[in-house]
Amino acid sequence: MGTEFGECLRTLRIRAGFGLRDFAALVGIAASNVSAMEHGRRRAPADPAKLRTIADALGLVEGGGDWARLFDAAARPGSLPADVQPTVRRRLVPVLLRTIENNQLSDDEIGRLIQEIENRHDRPESEDDSDPAVYGQGY
Repeated sequence: MGTEFGECLRTLRIRAGFGLRDFAALVGIAASNVSAMEHGRRRAPADPAKLRTIADALGLVEGGGDWARLFDAAARPGSLPADVQPTVRRRLVPVLLRTIENNQLSDDEIGRLIQEIENRHDRPESEDDSDPAVYGQGY
């Protein structure tokens, strides 16, 4: 149960310079429960707000690699990480997932798609040549 989350949490906590008791007090979780999580005897918090409190206390940047590792490790088997669950409710996300599945994109192809999205997002607006009429297909 939760050893990946526990190892991740412990590594990030120590790197941030927190002792167990100080960190536990800061995030509002009993020190014994933080210890149990770090040793895989207790699951990660299921509450997205509590996970955000933990991430913020650790100084993690939302969308950064450590943020993603923490939330990914906290996800229950068969569930999405708490930080992306609201995104799934967006209208076109099921279409995107079905498109990926129907075209049987490889992990490398999905990685390139992610990179393309990130590159477009990083461009100044004047360079953004995306036209919803071209890509939207009536969605």
